[in-house]
Order: sequence, then structure tokens, then C-alpha cells
Amino acid sequence: MSFHDSMSLKDARDLLRPQAMNGGGMCPCCGQRAQVYKRSIHGTMARTLIRMYRTVTPGEWLYLPDVPQKSRDCTGMAYWGLIEEMQEKRDDGGRVGWWRLTALGIEFVQRQARVPKYVRVYDDRRLGYLGEPVSIIDCLGKRFNYSELMNG
Repeated sequence: MSFHDSMSLKDARDLLRPQAMNGGGMCPCCGQRAQVYKRSIHGTMARTLIRMYRTVTPGEWLYLPDVPQKSRDCTGMAYWGLIEEMQEKRDDGGRVGWWRLTALGIEFVQRQARVPKYVRVYDDRRLGYLGEPVSIIDCLGKRFNYSELMNG
């Protein structure tokens, strides 16, 4: 089956879904690339979480661009429910950049919780999790020392 102008939106979605799950495809309705991504929680994210934890009192918001980080995908920690973004918008409609650790994020940093290693994401929405649960120590790996990061 291929896309054609007379097909229903449901038929187009049904045809595009397997393509999006397996490497991606072009949406016949809007022309954008449709792909489900498998994201991994990694050491740089874990290190940023620890920095956030050490910077503010639990529950307080912080301006994430001020937190030293080596990765632009640290906001992806929200897919695991470890951080949340302030919903307030700037005057121009953009994001304000304020984030905070969630209760799960605090437990994860304190080594009291584990999260799945992978998340499946489509159109900036979490579809589900994959993989065995990992701890913050697992995420940091051999590259980073948990005790040193927690002690500063």
C-alpha cells in the first residue's frame, strides 16, 4: 500500500506508523519527517541532575542554562519524569528556561530510585519505556564518580 491523495487520514496514519517506528518516513499530509526515537539516559544527564540537586533546595526552580552542562539534550530528562519545566511563557511565547527536579528526580539522585534505560519519543512526546531499570550510578558509569560529584 502506498500513499495517495484520496486516502483517509486514518489510512495515512496506519501506513506511516510502521515507517515511523522503523527508521522514519515522510508524512504525506504535512511533509515532515516522522520518526520514533529511542533515547538513552546517560552520564551527562545524571551529572546535570546532581548539579541541579546541589544548586537549589528541593522544589525550587532554577534557570537551567545557568547549570554547567556538556549536553544540549539535558531537558530530555523530563521524558523520564526526573525534571519538569515551568509552564509560564515569555512575552514572545518562548520557553522561560526554568526547571526543577521532581520527587522522582530527587530520589534518583539520592540513589533511592531507578528509571528505565531508554525512552521512545515521537514529536517531543514520550511513548513508552524500554530496557532494564538503571540507577544514577549506572548512568554515570566509569567516567564520573558519584561521591565526588555529590561532594563538589
